[in-house]
Amino acid sequence: MNLPFRVEKRESFRVVGYTVQTTNKGKEGRKAVPAQWDEFKQKNLQDILMPLMNQEPYGLFGISVYNTDETDSRKFAHYIAVSSSAQTQPGMNEYTVPAADWAVFPCTVDTIGKTEVEAITKWIPKAGYKALNAGYITGRMKSAAPDIEFYGADGLVEVWIAVREK
Repeated sequence: MNLPFRVEKRESFRVVGYTVQTTNKGKEGRKAVPAQWDEFKQKNLQDILMPLMNQEPYGLFGISVYNTDETDSRKFAHYIAVSSSAQTQPGMNEYTVPAADWAVFPCTVDTIGKTEVEAITKWIPKAGYKALNAGYITGRMKSAAPDIEFYGADGLVEVWIAVREK
């Protein structure tokens, strides 16, 4: 597989933003996350969120945090967030992205879903790395880190998948 990528070691960092709780059961998350992005855009929430961005990495994140419910491994939280040391505003939450090695796959807004699927199903099995998360096929996640979409300056879009060397 010739998917372009790089591996980056990152220390933990704090994000603040808007959260939706959802589940992989019945593919509910596939509806809830796009609806969250639609609401974010329709309500111009970026006008409140973006000024809070004050530390690296600079950009907008879509972060799926798994295993948020000990009784149901399909439940997860999705954040639309920025890296920040600022106080959260009303209606926002904070999360600390753990330190990890990230396989980073550049893509476009239109190819982000396809890139994530190819990275998980085709690249990782053949690479010298193992994903820290498992359960993508069944939706019953075993997770050591979130999955991240990163939207940076000048149209930069990336998929970040936490990995370790095999």
